[in-house]
Amino acid sequence: MKRFRPVCLLLALLTGCVGTKPKPAEEPNPFALPAGAPRNVRIGFVQGYPLSSLSVPVHLLPGTLVEDKMIVISRDPRLNPTAVLEITGVRGRIAVARIVRGQPQPRDEVVLPSTDLSERSQELPP
Repeated sequence: MKRFRPVCLLLALLTGCVGTKPKPAEEPNPFALPAGAPRNVRIGFVQGYPLSSLSVPVHLLPGTLVEDKMIVISRDPRLNPTAVLEITGVRGRIAVARIVRGQPQPRDEVVLPSTDLSERSQELPP
């Protein structure tokens, strides 16, 4: 038993000396909470559509209520706005939205706009 004590002590000292590199600080995203959770209310996702189309289908999340003429914004995985959309019709869990500005991509997240997101989306091409 006395022979194992120095071996255990040596192992504890060796494993305790291992250092970890600090994570590089990431630039904060103005459209996300500090923990990385988006602060805009997600209502759905853009479905596949012909890119020449002026309207896009939006697959609504369960429990989401939208109305005609409601303005929503699509954004990419980096939370940057890709398009401003106006809801023109709802059929079950699919909303049809007219593209007002920008060009949404399939699978883009669709959210209710905040002040910051609305201002940033005005930079998109018409």
